[in-house]
Amino acid sequence: MRNSRLRSVRVALAIFLAKIRLALSNRVLACVFRLASKRSVSRICHQVRVALMQDFVPYHVGFQHVSRETILAQHQTMVATELLSNGREQVVLIADGTYLFCQKSSNNEFQRRTYSQHEHRHLVKPMDGYIISSLGPFFTDSLNNDAAILKHCTLNNEQDVLSWLHDNDVLVLDRGFRDTVNTLNRLDLQVVMPGFLHDKKQLPADEANRTRFVTKNRWVIESGKI
Repeated sequence: MRNSRLRSVRVALAIFLAKIRLALSNRVLACVFRLASKRSVSRICHQVRVALMQDFVPYHVGFQHVSRETILAQHQTMVATELLSNGREQVVLIADGTYLFCQKSSNNEFQRRTYSQHEHRHLVKPMDGYIISSLGPFFTDSLNNDAAILKHCTLNNEQDVLSWLHDNDVLVLDRGFRDTVNTLNRLDLQVVMPGFLHDKKQLPADEANRTRFVTKNRWVIESGKI
C-alpha cells in the first residue's frame, strides 16, 4: 500500500482494525475518520485486506511461512521433545480451537450456523494453532465441533499441511478431538490426549503419567495467554 491524497497507510490500517474490532458501520467509520462517504471506507478496507494477503500473511501465517527445521531448532521445547517424541526429527504440534464472537447476522442461515448452544452467543471458531498457522474461521453449529474441523483440515489438506507434516509427527489434542484419532492415525500421525476414566476409579500409573505429559505441554493453551 501507498499513501494517498485521502489517507495514509497508517490511517487505512487504523480504519480496518476499527472495523474488525468494533464492528462499526461504514457510515460511522467515515464520520470518525472524516472521510467523504461510506464507500471510501469500503474501498479502504478492501485495499488493506488485499495488502495483508499479499505482503503479510505469506510471511507470518500458515504452514508455508516457516520450515520444520526452524520449528525444531527455535520453537519446540525440550520438554515436548523429551516427553512426547521418540526422536529429534519429530515435530510436536498442539491443535486447539478458540472463539471469535460476532454480531447477530440478519442472514438467517448465517445466524443459525454461528449460534453456539454451548456459549449461548454468536461466534465463529478459528483453529489457533509460536503459532504456526490459524485455520478458519468455521461456523459453530453442530456440524463444526473441534473434531470435525480438524478432520476437514487434514482430509482437504488445508494450507498444504500434509506436505509440511511428516510420518510419526505428534499432535497434542484434548478430548474434544477424540473422533479424529482414527483419521489422523491413517495419515501416519501420532495423537496424544488426556486419558479417560470411563467406569474406572483412577487411571493406571502409565496412562496417568502420559496424561500429565499432555497437560504439561498443553499449558500454553490452557493458561489463556493465546
